[in-house]
Amino acid sequence: MKKALAIAAVLLAVLAVIYLAGSWYFSGLVVKFNAQSLEQQQARHGTPADYGLPAPEEVTIPGEGVTLAGWFFDNPAGDDCGAILLHGITGSRYGMLKYAPLFWSRGCDLLFYDHRYHGGSTGDYGTYGYYEKLDALDALAWFEQRTGLQPGQIGLLGESYGAATALQTAPAVPELAFIAADSSYEDLKTIIKEQATQQFGRWTQLFVPGALAISGLRASFAPSQVSPLLAAPQIAAPVFLSHSATDEFTLPHHSQDIAANLPATLCHRLNLTDWGSRHAHSIDDNFAAYQAQFDEFLSTCASSFGQVSPP
Repeated sequence: MKKALAIAAVLLAVLAVIYLAGSWYFSGLVVKFNAQSLEQQQARHGTPADYGLPAPEEVTIPGEGVTLAGWFFDNPAGDDCGAILLHGITGSRYGMLKYAPLFWSRGCDLLFYDHRYHGGSTGDYGTYGYYEKLDALDALAWFEQRTGLQPGQIGLLGESYGAATALQTAPAVPELAFIAADSSYEDLKTIIKEQATQQFGRWTQLFVPGALAISGLRASFAPSQVSPLLAAPQIAAPVFLSHSATDEFTLPHHSQDIAANLPATLCHRLNLTDWGSRHAHSIDDNFAAYQAQFDEFLSTCASSFGQVSPP
């Protein structure tokens, strides 16, 4: 009997070690992922000039324990609107250049910056909006001071990781002109479970609770609180949601669920694009259609935001 108990105890200890080791490994993929360099991003996305922008002003923004690196564009065509653009996971400010034409022709000033632990910014971990929403508030305060704009003249537009960050930032600034979120995830637990299954198989579901718990300990955050879905009912600014109907990386139900949780009286749009795009590529594949959807949203839900300059 004692021998059997001893064997059982050893087996349990071995299983515990395996579980902890696996959870530690997967936690690294969650919060210590490999972000691309600015050089890699430039080669992939091009330069500001490729999108009709002038040379940017390189800026740094102090945050809570981090320094954010970015670009500021002072639009000579106007002074009554601005947009802050938030990139996706492992990316950088370069990945958001494709959205600039939505705002530049309206005379809007623009701010692009790299999330903490991305690009030229500092930081040891990515936390999917937990700390990034505080960084966004610091960036907003910097942008207001630099431009003289009020929150009601400024919109936040994010893609994927940046979209989730924008949505989680929104409740703290109800007077924003709008929030635009392309291909957001609804919460960290759901997207990690789906990604674990896609990339490694269903067996990894066993490690998700452990990986999230260790991720929280490593990066000092609460994974359960990373949730655009929970933030949605508290949002007061108009919301534009876009998601490709054929997105296999972050499934369209994420944006659908977020839309369903927005206040019933809030002016918002959910566009499930139907032109066969991959994750966060709707604007790449059909810019004209994407712009038409976004312009309709602004004209209906944020009509005082900027004015389109004549061609």
